[in-house]
Amino acid sequence: MLGIPSPSEYAKRLEPIEFYGKKLEVEIVEARLKNGYASIRNGKVMIRVPQKCSRKRKLRIIDELYGKISNAVRKKPGSFLGNSQLEFRDGEIIAPLSERLAISVRESGLVHSRVAIGNGMVSVKLGRDSSRNVSDLVSRALAKHYKSYVDSYVREWNRKFGSELGRISISRGLTIWGSCSPKNNISINLRLLFLDRKFLDYVVVHELSHTKVRSHSKRFWKTVAKYIPEYRSLRKELKIAGARIDTEFKEKPDSASAVENEKEAKKIAAETAPTEEKKNEIAQASGQRNMLDYFG
Repeated sequence: MLGIPSPSEYAKRLEPIEFYGKKLEVEIVEARLKNGYASIRNGKVMIRVPQKCSRKRKLRIIDELYGKISNAVRKKPGSFLGNSQLEFRDGEIIAPLSERLAISVRESGLVHSRVAIGNGMVSVKLGRDSSRNVSDLVSRALAKHYKSYVDSYVREWNRKFGSELGRISISRGLTIWGSCSPKNNISINLRLLFLDRKFLDYVVVHELSHTKVRSHSKRFWKTVAKYIPEYRSLRKELKIAGARIDTEFKEKPDSASAVENEKEAKKIAAETAPTEEKKNEIAQASGQRNMLDYFG
């Protein structure tokens, strides 16, 4: 469209948002939505705009939400440190371990909900049972899908430690990045798969160091430093990289022009409107304890 840039082109003109010394780049996602949303996820400012609306409206949404989220971070940055559960939506593009996957959610006649991962897709078929929390379904599927990779990754690092390991698993908890049990069972949080690889390395080394030293003594940190000399800075970066604004900023409806195609808008609204069950799940999730820099 002559004279009006695309959303992705427009995003390049926006200044990164300063957050505890780190510049958060702005990423635009066009999805099957009725309104626009913005959030901080995995070290980026994510602004979602409806696919089916004019380019002019998309840019207006971007401007409005960029301003809101910038002001929120500037006024109360400390309230955004820490994490909550991963959230996934229909039409979203995710990149665990840098593998781009598009999420597709559809109703089905199945009794139980199913999730399949393959060919660049995370396909969710919602069944008639109670397991209809898309984020939970996708999280479980991703943990299962990447389990063998994480197992191999931890054991490859362990060649440097020479420890006898127990079970390696991927956790989906809200309070720890990783843990190591007395039997050397190691758990790695799923969220790390969405962050820079250096954070995964740090947490893996941290937990493997516990196979040698159980406490967080000087000897323990000396072991960590042997493999990750910059561990102090990574600990600080991890809090920011994993930071997230859980309350999303909705586009403010202002006039009839905000919805240019009423028929299409109603269709999208019907497809995306949350059920009462979903609203309750979101409310419960928002009250969960944040994940900070704790380790087992």
